[in-house]
Formats: sequence, C-alpha cells, structure tokens
Amino acid sequence: MSHGSVPPDPIPEDHPPIQFLAFEDVEEVVGEPPGFDGVQLNRRLFDLATSGTPHLIADVITFKPDFIHHMHRHFNADQMMVPLQGSVVMLDEARTPRELRAGEAMVVPRYRWHEVQNQSGEDCVVLNLFAGVGDMSEVGFEAFPRD
Repeated sequence: MSHGSVPPDPIPEDHPPIQFLAFEDVEEVVGEPPGFDGVQLNRRLFDLATSGTPHLIADVITFKPDFIHHMHRHFNADQMMVPLQGSVVMLDEARTPRELRAGEAMVVPRYRWHEVQNQSGEDCVVLNLFAGVGDMSEVGFEAFPRD
C-alpha cells in the first residue's frame, strides 16, 4: 500500500460495491468540452455521482470524423486514453503528431498540453479515464492561450 494507508476493517457498509455494466446500457450524450470543433459523443461509465468513485472518471467517447479538441491541459487529473475502435492523432505540447490506434494506450500527466484530432474519416471510439477526480468540474481544464 502507498502513503502508509491502511484499508478500513471492516469496509464501511456505504462503500461502493464492485459494479459491472455494458457500454450500450449507458446513454450516449453529445459532449461539450470547451475548445472543441466537431462532434463528441460520451457515455459516462463511472464517476462519483454514478458509481461512488471519488478518484476516477471513466467514459467511452466517440470522436466523429474531423473532430478536434484543441490544445488544452488538466490541472487536477491524469488522463489515459485507449482506442477501442479506429484511431486518433494526439499532439503534444511541441505539436508533434502521434497516431494512437486500437491496441495502444496513452497517458497525459496533469499539467501537460495536448490536443486530440480524428483525421481518419471514420468514427474513433476510446476508453477515456481521468484519475484523481470524481467529477468533471474538478478536472481543472485550461485551453491553450491563442497566439
């Protein structure tokens, strides 16, 4: 265990249980993060409100063709993205492009600038995780200052 933490014994009755769900059982909604062009469809799988997880947000996101989430960063959360179908192009803070495909994963530590683009002409579906927060309002989003 890290940081000297000790699990409670017994685990409190109100502690969230292990949960299972099918992606298709979660409503798909149009995502509206700041700083994006195009269409992003989100299925919120887990967060504090839906599953009682105060340090994890998990979404299945569909990026439609020509989608761009312009250069941005998160102050309070580390992000991990795993394509399940298709591919996206990720730009780092030097604007170096890197294609991320199904079977690969990417982690963006908090504070790091990054951009997501779907240049493929087909839908890209990703599993997106934010660690360290339980609600999107806590992520600490900041758009890159425009030149």
